[in-house]
Amino acid sequence: MKTSLLLIALGFLFSDWITYESKDGQFSISAPAKLQEKIDTFQTELGMLYYHTLYHQAAEATGNQVYMLSYCDYPKGTIHSDSVAILQDFFEETMQTAKFSINGELMYQTDQDYYGYPGKYWRIDYRKGTAVIKTKAFVVNNRYYAVQVVATKARHINRESERFLDSFQLLETAR
Repeated sequence: MKTSLLLIALGFLFSDWITYESKDGQFSISAPAKLQEKIDTFQTELGMLYYHTLYHQAAEATGNQVYMLSYCDYPKGTIHSDSVAILQDFFEETMQTAKFSINGELMYQTDQDYYGYPGKYWRIDYRKGTAVIKTKAFVVNNRYYAVQVVATKARHINRESERFLDSFQLLETAR
């Protein structure tokens, strides 16, 4: 009886989440509300890059402030999931740039492959230690994915942030 009540309560807690599927991005992800989309373009030495961002600005009730997924296709011959040495430098530069851009401190980072594709998981504390950004990033062929949750430091460990970070799935066409 107690187990049934717990399962019902958990079902209500997560029942309003939305699963978003992107055929262009070749992924699905669950979020607590509809994700807004934007595309930024950058002219780089590699050529024009299109950085896709899907996000939800949350109320602070859970401690989570932003749920975000980004992806970007790099030109062929630059970044690729089978370029192990290049990817180590790429992920290191990505973490350092993220840390620098928000004047944060990299608290930890670890390798975390995804379906055999290289990836990293890291946490940056910022705003004088009162906020946290957790990031799971992967490179699949020449596409970079980053799944992130921004939260208050006091409440950054919660089911909703882990659910979002863990819900990212590649569509079969991307594998």
